[in-house]
Amino acid sequence: MPMTARESPESGLSPGIRERAIGPAPRRFRPRTRAHGFPSLCLGRAFAAVALLLAAAGCRHSDRGETTGSRNSRAPAQIEEGSTAGIRVVHPERRDIRWTVVQPGTIEAFEVTPVYSRIAGYVQRYRYNIGDQVKAGDVLIDMWIPDYVEQHAQKVAMRKRAAVQIQVAESARRAAEAKLETAKARVVSAEAGVKRAQAGYTRWESEAKRLEQLVTQRVLDVQVRDETYRQFEEAAAAREQAYAAVSEANSARDQATADLERARVDVEAARVQLDVAKADENEARVVVEYGQIKAPYAGVITQRNVSPGDYLQPGGGANGRPLFVLEQIDPVRVFVGVPELASFFVHEGDTALIRFQAIPGITREGKVVRSGFALNPTTRTLQTEIDIPNSDGHLHPGWYVTVTIAIHRKQVWALPSNAIDFQGQQNYAVYLQIDGKPVRTAVIIGPSDDTYTEVLRKYVPGAPNNPPLANTNDWPTFDGTEQVLVGNLDVLAESQAATAKGRQP
Repeated sequence: MPMTARESPESGLSPGIRERAIGPAPRRFRPRTRAHGFPSLCLGRAFAAVALLLAAAGCRHSDRGETTGSRNSRAPAQIEEGSTAGIRVVHPERRDIRWTVVQPGTIEAFEVTPVYSRIAGYVQRYRYNIGDQVKAGDVLIDMWIPDYVEQHAQKVAMRKRAAVQIQVAESARRAAEAKLETAKARVVSAEAGVKRAQAGYTRWESEAKRLEQLVTQRVLDVQVRDETYRQFEEAAAAREQAYAAVSEANSARDQATADLERARVDVEAARVQLDVAKADENEARVVVEYGQIKAPYAGVITQRNVSPGDYLQPGGGANGRPLFVLEQIDPVRVFVGVPELASFFVHEGDTALIRFQAIPGITREGKVVRSGFALNPTTRTLQTEIDIPNSDGHLHPGWYVTVTIAIHRKQVWALPSNAIDFQGQQNYAVYLQIDGKPVRTAVIIGPSDDTYTEVLRKYVPGAPNNPPLANTNDWPTFDGTEQVLVGNLDVLAESQAATAKGRQP
C-alpha cells in the first residue's frame, strides 16, 4: 500500500537524520570517535528510526513517485537511492574467505658460508673464482704445508712400529704359553716320582719291622737287620727327594703362569699403543687434508679474497677477510614482513606467488616454510620465509620481489563488510539487535575479501556470565543466530547525536 508524505518513515525524523537516511551508500570501516552505546531514550528513538527505514525499504517499489516530506524536493532517482541506503537485519553466514597479503620482499641465498683456513700455511693455488659453481667436496684452495706433511709421515712410521710391537708381544705370549705347559708336565712327572718313592719307602719300612722282630726272636742275625734298615733309610731319602722335585716343579709352573699373564698384558699394551699411533696418524692426516680447502656444499662462489703465495692464518686470510664466500642458491629464500593483522593467519605450507622486479612478467610459486614468531617492534611485521626452487639458477640473491600470500578461510562465520564499524587503530564493532534495541558491541574480526569479513568473537554488554572486556579469549564465538544491523549505520549515530543535542537545556 503506498504511503503518503505524512506516513513516510522519514517524516518522524529530524531533518539531519532524514538527510542522512537518504544519503549516499554506507562506507566500509569508517573511523569513529563517538563513545560506545546509547542512552535508553536514544536507543528507542534510534531503533524506531531503523524500523521505519526498514519499512520504507520494503515499500520502495510502490512509493517512487511520492515525496518524502523533506524540506527540499528530490528526484525519483534520489528517492530510490535513499530507500536502498536504509538499514536491514542480517545473520552471520558460513562462507569461504580468500584474503591476499601483498608485501615487498628480498631474495637471499639458502645458505651463506664464509670459507676460512683451519691451519697456517701458504696458498699454492686456487681452483675457482667468483661466479663459478662448485659441488660439495670440490677443492677450492691447495696449500703448501711441508712441515705438516713430514709430521704425518712420522706418525705413519710410528703406527707401523706399533704394529710390529704387537707381533713381538704375540710371540712372547706364545713362548710363555709353551713354557707353562712344560712346567705343568714337570709337575706331573714329579708327582709320579713321589708315588714311586712312597712305594719303595713303604716296602722297606715293612721289611725293616719284620726283620726287627726276627732279630728279637734270635731267628736272624743282626747284620742282616742292619742291611735292611739301610735300604729303608735310602727309600726314605728318595721319598724326600721326590717331594722336593714336586715343589720345584710347582714353583716353575707358577713362574710360567706369571710370565704368560705378563706376556698377555704386553700384547694388550702393544695393541693400545697401536691405537694411539693410529689416532696420531689420523690427526696428522686430517691436518694435511686441511691443506686442501673444500666446498662444504654445492653453490656459487660470490667472493674471492685470496691469491697465490698468501700466508694464511687459522680462521683468516692474508687480510683478515674470508678466503671465499660460498652461497647455496637452490633453493633460494625469500624474506618478507607480514603485517601484524595478517600474521596470525599465515601458516607453514601456505602458497605464495613471487613477482620479480628484475624480470617483469615472470612469477614463481613458493611455500611458506617458517617465520620468526616474534614481530619486529619497529615495523610491526612478522619475518616470514618462503623457499623457491632455483635449479636453473635464474634467481639471484639480493633481488627485490613482490610477495602475494593467499590466505584461505573455509566455511567461517562472515558478515557483509559494511556491517563492521571501525574505531581507533584495531578496534571493531557491529550493531546487534538485542531485546528489540540496537546495541553497539565490540567484535574480533578475521580476514576480509572486501565484500565479506570473517567474524571470530563478540562482546555482548549485559549478557549473563559474560567475561570482561580485557579477556577477549573468553568472548563467545558467533553462531549464526545474531541479528546484525547492516546499511547506513550513520543513521544510528546521528540519531544519538540529535537526541543528545535535544536534551540540552
